Amino acid sequence: MENLNYPFLKLTLDEKFPRLLITRRPENKTPVQNIYGAFLPTGMARRLLDLLQRKFRLHPCELDIQGDFDAPCPEYFLHRCLAPCVERICDRSTYLETVEIVHLILSGQAEAALKKIDRKIELLAEDLEYELAAEWRDARLTIEEIANNAKWQIAAAAMNDVITLTDEDDSTRIHLTTLRRGKSVGVLDFQVEKKSFEQILPDFINGFYQFYAPKQIFVPCDFPNRKSLEEKLTLDFGHRVKIVAQMPEKLPPSVFKTQKLAAHSFKHKNHQTSAQISAALDEIKILFGLKMIPRRIECFDVAHLAGKEIVAARVVATGGVLQREDGLVWEFENLSETAALAAAVRERIRLLPAKKDLPDLLLVDGAKPQINRVKKILEEFNLTHLTVVGAVKPPRAHNQISHFLTAKSARLEFDRSSRAMNFLQTLRDAAHALANETHRELHSLVQIFAVNENAPQVKYLLVPTRYAERGGDAADLSPIRSLTQAGEIILKTKNKRQKFKV
Repeated sequence: MENLNYPFLKLTLDEKFPRLLITRRPENKTPVQNIYGAFLPTGMARRLLDLLQRKFRLHPCELDIQGDFDAPCPEYFLHRCLAPCVERICDRSTYLETVEIVHLILSGQAEAALKKIDRKIELLAEDLEYELAAEWRDARLTIEEIANNAKWQIAAAAMNDVITLTDEDDSTRIHLTTLRRGKSVGVLDFQVEKKSFEQILPDFINGFYQFYAPKQIFVPCDFPNRKSLEEKLTLDFGHRVKIVAQMPEKLPPSVFKTQKLAAHSFKHKNHQTSAQISAALDEIKILFGLKMIPRRIECFDVAHLAGKEIVAARVVATGGVLQREDGLVWEFENLSETAALAAAVRERIRLLPAKKDLPDLLLVDGAKPQINRVKKILEEFNLTHLTVVGAVKPPRAHNQISHFLTAKSARLEFDRSSRAMNFLQTLRDAAHALANETHRELHSLVQIFAVNENAPQVKYLLVPTRYAERGGDAADLSPIRSLTQAGEIILKTKNKRQKFKV
């Protein structure tokens, strides 16, 4: 069963200065509970994270924060970070007080959090720190809103789950729908080895509900040890959990309707049976004139900022299934978008030269220029037999595909009813998302400071985070006039990050 889940929030308590993150794949809980959720609808987890970050300003930086920086980055001056990197601004004990308050909020202990904030406001007022006291007063109002406003009651532990099972030829589909006040707010699907429903249900419930449990879990049939499993979940999560196995006529109307509709949802393009996947691969073989069914398909896309700081990404599908863990990214400097795409293909072939790992189909985001450039790379490695296809976007619609283009300039219009074309768009979208996500992470901004005997002095402007080296000698760098120049100068003197850089 694929390890899918709803989004959780996580405090990285293993770090000296913890961060607050979103994750769909939480690890085992530490003795101090640091996993919160799940949260539904899925977009609400991001909204809650943004709200808490604005009010409590836990640092988002992936650098090794020790409190020994000489001056904070712009995030502090924009009121988006407490600056624990500078001990004189925010020492560790002060920072951990804020972390504890965030923990109390996410743990449902709003009253305890309010008491701590009230005490903090009193102390600040006594020290005549009225500005800071006002900030904490605003934070207090935020906590009250989260605790009292129904729109923030988004934890899945307060909802109901409906589990429906559907047999297929060689497997069983598990369809899980989460209901809030009778309306669906989340859907997950799993495919498992075909067994009896009585065997599947306890295994699934034990495996899936490791970090949260809803109020009620409606199942399609009874199974042995259902009551003991109820007691275990109730003990683990500290609230009453019921596993309900009733005749359809006794079910609430919303649950009965959800069970009836679940089987039909598998017809959606994202919920394909093994037969449907095989049919899509057969269609790809016919569409692009391949000699055999494509066992492995790789897709490449790039992201850039005004033609600078380019990131290329590759995703892989094997057997018609996207393999998210096989994604790769590269960083390039001073290359065009087309050249970066071709360079990524070159590096991919150099990285994995074994012929058994080569793709049967290469899908690139672009048209004839991108295809021709990639074909030249394949010629360098004597791989001209590989098929290259371009996914062409319509004007001003980067999330769509207007048509596919082959190396022989054959044009295939996008057909929304085609499973094959929808599958290829899913790959293109995954590569696009990976490139953009990596690009955003790499282009968070910091400042480079030079330190004199009196106080830190800002000598340089904003530069990409990956070029900044804590403890580096800023005197080695020339004065920086622009962001681009900053990146080029620091790259020449501090080329430390080799994992993705080409």
